[in-house]
Amino acid sequence: MNIPQIVETSIKFILSRFEANADYPFIDTKFNIASGEDFTPLQEDFRQKDFIYGWIQGRGLESLAGHVDFFRDRDPVLAERLQKMCSCVMKKMEENRLANNKKVYFAMTPAGASRFPVESDCGNFSMLFYSKGLFAAAALLNDKEKMSVAEKLFVDVINDIDNNKFHTDQHAFDSKNPVAFVPGKFSQGARMISLYGLSLLGEKSSPKYLDRAAESISFIFDHHVNSGQFKQLEMFDFIEAIDADKKPYFDQDKLLCDPGHALEFVGLAAKCLLLMQRNGTHTDLLKRSEKLLPGIFRHIFDLGFQKAGGIMKCFDLISRQAVNSDMPWWSLPELIRAGMELTALFPGNSSGIKERVELAAEAFENGFLRAGSNCFACQTRDVSGNVVNVIPAVPDADPGYHTNLSLIDALGLGFK
Repeated sequence: MNIPQIVETSIKFILSRFEANADYPFIDTKFNIASGEDFTPLQEDFRQKDFIYGWIQGRGLESLAGHVDFFRDRDPVLAERLQKMCSCVMKKMEENRLANNKKVYFAMTPAGASRFPVESDCGNFSMLFYSKGLFAAAALLNDKEKMSVAEKLFVDVINDIDNNKFHTDQHAFDSKNPVAFVPGKFSQGARMISLYGLSLLGEKSSPKYLDRAAESISFIFDHHVNSGQFKQLEMFDFIEAIDADKKPYFDQDKLLCDPGHALEFVGLAAKCLLLMQRNGTHTDLLKRSEKLLPGIFRHIFDLGFQKAGGIMKCFDLISRQAVNSDMPWWSLPELIRAGMELTALFPGNSSGIKERVELAAEAFENGFLRAGSNCFACQTRDVSGNVVNVIPAVPDADPGYHTNLSLIDALGLGFK
């Protein structure tokens, strides 16, 4: 897999769309991935350019900052263009946020107003993605004021996560992937995603955020990973959600695992652990992680990887059957990063990991990556390997977040 080519081609495609439309100050990935053509005005409202997704803009700011770092020495001119784009998007998003109750919403008008009823003022995924994206962009631009703003926004969200006040604002585009807020159900997803921000702030703001990351990793180990405490489950089973008593949350008779989320947790935890290892801190957590993370990686890969080449969306840990066998693209690059991080962290406990990474890379390249000019991956394939019109989270294509940032990290750890 030619990672530099994938990264360069796809981000240049995003950049060219931005530079060609000076009146649209947003990251625009509203196009058919297979053809590269814009969605037409006759397609659904939620695909149109006046539907701005907070997830895409927040992830996109983080992506742009990462790409500037990647190209700074490889292609300084491209890095400068991407930095200018990052500055423009950040400025517009901040104007909109300040004009709309200081919030970013899941789906917005071009002026920043929410397109859906706002159910809660508590922390949510849109503010989680945006706050860490804003911090990454502000750090890139050396904007100390905005770095401070972003840090406060991020801390507010992670405090709500820790206090069980987090309220998902995601709206479903796939009936097989229910995402509505359920009182008393606490997914590991928010805590897991926060690890990315904690690693970023731990590196660029204060090491105290790595202490917070250690707490979050330990919490997930204690309550979402079977290390022997859940006798009815297999070792290293990964429970997606718990209840208010921190017990496994059952959806009727099912105990759900999202294998992609489990593997993403492995990667984001490992991202924090690499910083801790480099700093010579949190040695007890590193020892515990060596006993758990490689086992989780191998077990969840074997549980979720399907013959057609991809990770199933949802699995029942009780019946040991697939609940949703569709395969979203994003789990594969996240898996590749996670595997490479584990081999760097724990070389003495990495048996079988590179082989699984290679299987994932082959599946991604041959099954998801679209041949042609833009180097994007299709969003979803079914259990037979057919590309299907299923939206895993948002209709817009990935702004270089799941795919490129994962692959850039993997490349830095020696993946070819």
